[in-house]
Amino acid sequence: MDIRALYLEYFAKRGHKVYESMPLVPDDASLLFTNAGMVQFKDIFTGKVPTPKIPRATSSQLCIRAGGKHNDLENVGYTARHHTLFEMLGNFSFGDYFKREAIAYAWEFVTQILGFDKSLLYVTIHESDDEAYALWCEHIDPSRIKRMGDKDNFWQMGDSGPCGPCSEIYVDQGEKYFHSSEDYFGGEGDRFLEIWNLVFMQFEQKDGVRTPLPRPSIDTGMGLERVIALKEGKINNFDTSLFAPLMKEIETLCAESGNAWRYYEDIELLEVEAGGSGAGANVDLKTFKSTQASFRVIADHARAVAFLLAQGVHFDKEGRGYVLRRILRRAVRHGYLLGVKRAFLYRVVGAVCESMGAHYGYLKERKKAIMEQCKAEEERFFETIESGMKLFENELNSMQNSSLGGANPSLRAQSAKQSKESAKSAESTGAQSQKLFSGEVAFKLYDTYGFPLDLTQDMLRDKGLEVDLGAFEKCMEEQKNRSKASWKGSGDSVKEGDFKALLAEFGENAFVGYENERAEAKILALLDSAFLRVEKLEKGQEGYVLLDSTPFYPESGGPVGDKGTLFHKNSMQNSSLGGICGSLSSSHCDARSSAPHSPNSTQPTNSTQDTRILSGDSNVGRDSSADSSLRAQAKQSKESTKSAESTGADSCQNGLPRSELAPSARNDAQSADSASSAQSLALVLDTKKYFGLNLSKVSVLEPLRVGDEVLACVDSARAEIAKHHSATHLLHLALREILGTHIAQAGSLVEAHRLRFDFSHPKALSHEELRAIERHVNEQILHASAQVCENLPLDEAKARGAMALFGEKYGDVVRVVSFGESIELCGGIHVKNTAEIGSFYITKEGGVSSGVRRIEAVCGRAGYEWGANALETLNQAKENLKAQDLLQAIEKLKVQVKKLSAAKSQASDLKSLEFERVGECKLIIARISDKSAVEIKEAIDRAKNEEQSIAVLLICESGGKISITAGVKNAPIKAGAWVAEIAQILGGKGGGKDDFAAAGGKDISKIDEALQRAKELARSAIAS
Repeated sequence: MDIRALYLEYFAKRGHKVYESMPLVPDDASLLFTNAGMVQFKDIFTGKVPTPKIPRATSSQLCIRAGGKHNDLENVGYTARHHTLFEMLGNFSFGDYFKREAIAYAWEFVTQILGFDKSLLYVTIHESDDEAYALWCEHIDPSRIKRMGDKDNFWQMGDSGPCGPCSEIYVDQGEKYFHSSEDYFGGEGDRFLEIWNLVFMQFEQKDGVRTPLPRPSIDTGMGLERVIALKEGKINNFDTSLFAPLMKEIETLCAESGNAWRYYEDIELLEVEAGGSGAGANVDLKTFKSTQASFRVIADHARAVAFLLAQGVHFDKEGRGYVLRRILRRAVRHGYLLGVKRAFLYRVVGAVCESMGAHYGYLKERKKAIMEQCKAEEERFFETIESGMKLFENELNSMQNSSLGGANPSLRAQSAKQSKESAKSAESTGAQSQKLFSGEVAFKLYDTYGFPLDLTQDMLRDKGLEVDLGAFEKCMEEQKNRSKASWKGSGDSVKEGDFKALLAEFGENAFVGYENERAEAKILALLDSAFLRVEKLEKGQEGYVLLDSTPFYPESGGPVGDKGTLFHKNSMQNSSLGGICGSLSSSHCDARSSAPHSPNSTQPTNSTQDTRILSGDSNVGRDSSADSSLRAQAKQSKESTKSAESTGADSCQNGLPRSELAPSARNDAQSADSASSAQSLALVLDTKKYFGLNLSKVSVLEPLRVGDEVLACVDSARAEIAKHHSATHLLHLALREILGTHIAQAGSLVEAHRLRFDFSHPKALSHEELRAIERHVNEQILHASAQVCENLPLDEAKARGAMALFGEKYGDVVRVVSFGESIELCGGIHVKNTAEIGSFYITKEGGVSSGVRRIEAVCGRAGYEWGANALETLNQAKENLKAQDLLQAIEKLKVQVKKLSAAKSQASDLKSLEFERVGECKLIIARISDKSAVEIKEAIDRAKNEEQSIAVLLICESGGKISITAGVKNAPIKAGAWVAEIAQILGGKGGGKDDFAAAGGKDISKIDEALQRAKELARSAIAS
C-alpha cells in the first residue's frame, strides 16, 4: 500500500492542488529547517501573499527536527517515534472549507481508505470547542471523544498571528504490548498513538487578545512513518519496510567488521522478555538495549544526511552545515559502538538514495556526489575519533578513581567550581560532584576532536552522567572565536512594514519589462526607509516606490535588481524621452518571467586559486551603475547644463552597442546629462520584491507624491547584466556536461561586471577541467545560438529537459529560456543571441564550504577588459624578461632560482665562510645577516657533524638586532664563557653550555671589535 500516493490522490480528487515537498531549507529567516507541512503556506495563512486561485492544497512534506526550537535529536534511537527526518502528509484550506469538511475528510480517509477499525479510533478536541464535538459525534461514539486544554489542543504560530483549537485522531494499539499505568487514553503511555492533527485556524492573536478571522482556515498534519507502522502491524517506526533496507546494510557492515550484530524488531524482543521463543530468543536483552538504539540512530541519521546533502546543505562550522555535521558524527559514533571503526555511513546513505529515489528522483541523480561528500566528512572525523575516545575514557576513569579513593579533584571538579550554576544545582539536588563530567574535557572534545556537545552527552547517557554545562559554556565564551554552536537563518531578516495592507489594497503590481524598458506609470504608494506608508517623499530622502506597472525587474537570486530613473511624465514629449531612455537602457534584453533564479550565495570564499597565470588588474569590469555613481548623479543633476546625447536605436549595430569597447563611464555621463534635461524626479537605486510587491528603492531629486504620473526608465547596466546572466546558463550546462549531472546550483550572483556561480561538487577542479569548461562556454557563444523563450506548462517544460532549480517555487505555467542545448526555467534578463556575450573567462575557482565550489567569471565588456589587461600583462612580462617565449623564459628563471636556493643552502651550511685551522681544530668566526636562530643552530650542528674538532662563533645582524651563537666540539674552549665575553663588548649578555651557547647584543658599531676579540680568545685557548 503506497500511503503517500493514496493520500495525495484522495485530496486531489476533492479539489486540492498537489504541491511538491518544499526544500528542507526554507526561505524564512525565523526557521532553521522546514519542520512542518504548513511552512510553505505560511505567507498565505498570514496574508503576506494573495490566496491562490485554488484555495485547497495537499502535500507530503519532508521535515527536519534537529536544532533550533524543534529539536528531537537526543531522543532519536531511544524511542519508537522520534526522527530527525520524517514526512508529514497534510491538507490545507485557505479560507475555503472549515471544520465540517476537515473532520469528514479525515474520518473517511482513515476508515475507508486506510481501513482502520472504527472501534480502535479515538479523538481529542479543545475543551471549549463545542462545534468540533458536535461534528465528531456524527462519526464516532461520544465516549471516545476527550476534551483537552490549551497545552495539548490549541495551536498558535507564535505570540502573535493566526491560531486556533485543534483536534487529534488516535489509534488504540491494544494492550498486548502496552500495559503500564500510563497506557490509557489521555495518558503518557504509547498504547494510544496520535496519527493526525487537525488545526482549525479561526483566530488572530495580538497582544494576548484573540479575535475571529474573517476567513478561517485548515492546517492538518499526519506522520507518514507512524501510519505505515500501524498498517504493517509494527509497534516501532524503525521496524517498518521504510527502514528495512537500511537495517540490512548496517548488518552487512557489522559482519564485514567481524561482529554478528543484527537488528531485532521490538515485538521479537518483547516476546523474549515474556519468556517466549523465536528469532530473538538467544539474544541477551542487556546487549540488545545497548545495540538496537545504535541501529536506529544510524538508519535515521543516514536519511537526514542523504536528503540534506541532496538539497544543497553542506558540512560547515556553523548554521545548518554544523547541524548536518552533528547528525553525521552522532551516527559515526554509534557505528563505532557496533565495532565499525572506518568510514561506513556513506554506504547506508547510498541505500537511502536507492530505497527512496523512486519518489525523490534527485536522490538517485546525485547519489555518487552525496556518497563522496559523506565519506570525506566521515574520514575527517575518524582522524580524531580514536584520540577523542581515549580522552573521554581517561576522564571517566579519573572520575571513578576520585570517587573510590578520595583523590584530589580532577578536571571535572575544577570545572564544577568554575560553574555557579552547576554548584547551585548540586546543592539543590544533593548530587555528588562525581555525577558531573568535566565541562573542560567536554569542550576539548568539541574544540579539538570535533565531538559536538550532544554527542558527548549521548555517550554519557547510559552511564547516568551529565556534562558540567556551566564550565563548558564558560570555555565556549572564553574561546568564542572558535567554532560556534549557533545557527544562521536563511535570507534577509523579515522586513516589517505596510506590505500586508498594500497587497490587500492593490494586489501584485504589473511588470511590463518583457516588452519595454520604459513605461508610463502611476505611483500607487510611497514608503519611507522603514517600509511605512507616507503620502510624500521630499527631495534628498530615500524610500520606496510602488508603481502600478513597472519596467524594473527585481533582484531574483542571481541577477541584481534593475536601476534607472523616474522622470516627470509631462516634462518632455515622449519622442524626446525615447532618446533619454535609450541612453539608460539597451533594447536587446527582454527574456524574463515569473520563475526566479536561485537565491544568492552570500558565504565568503574560504579558499580560492587563480586559475590563470595572469589575473588582470583591479579595474576590470567596473560597475557603471553602482549606487555611489547614482548618488553622485543625484547631487549633480540640478547643476548639469549639458544637453542630452541621444543614443537610442541607432546606438546598436549587429545586436551590439557601438560603444561596446568604450569606457563604461561614458554611459554614466550621458545618462546624467539626459536625466537633468528631462526633469528627473528620482534615481532608482535598486529593485526588489517584498511579499509579492515589486518595489523600487529611490533617491529623491524632486518631491514625489502618491498619485504622481511618471515615466520609468531602466539604465544601461541591464545589457551587461543580461550577458552575464546568459553566460551563467551556459556555464551551468558546461559544468554538467564536463563534471557530471550531479552538479546542482548552490548560489548565484549576476552583476554588470562579473558573475559568481556556486555549485555542488566534492573536490577542487583541475586546471584541465577549468580549461574544458571555459572552452565549452566559448564554443556555445561562437555558435551564435538564438534565444528561444516559451511559456509552457511546468510538466511539459520538465519533460523537455528544462533544468529547474531545486527549491524554487514555480507556477503551473513557466517561462523556459533556451540557448541551443541549454534549457532552463528562468525569469531573468538575457541576450537575444549568445554571440552578444562576446567572450567568457574564468577568473577564479575555489571552495565555499565542504562540497560546494565557486567559479567567478567575466564576459561582455568586462570580459574584453579582463582579456586586454591579461594580454598587456603578458606583453610587459615579455618585455621585462626580454623574451618572446614567455614559458621558456619562466623555465630559465626557475633554474636560476633553484641555483640561488642551492647557494643559499650552501651558505647556511657555513661552507662559504672563511675559516682557519689552529692545530687540529677548525675555527670559524664570522659576521652574517638575516638568519633565524633556528637556521644558525642547524648550520652549526651540521658543521659539528662534519668535523672531528671545531669551534664556531657567528654574530648575526638582523633588523637592528644582534645575536651571538657559538658551537664547540672537541676543542679546549667553552662556548658559554666565549659567548658571554663577546656579548659584553656588544652591550648584551647571555651564555649557555660548554658545547652550545647564545646571547644578544645592542651595539652594532662594535661588531668588528667583537669578532677580533673572539678570534683572540679562541686561538689562545686552543694554543694553550
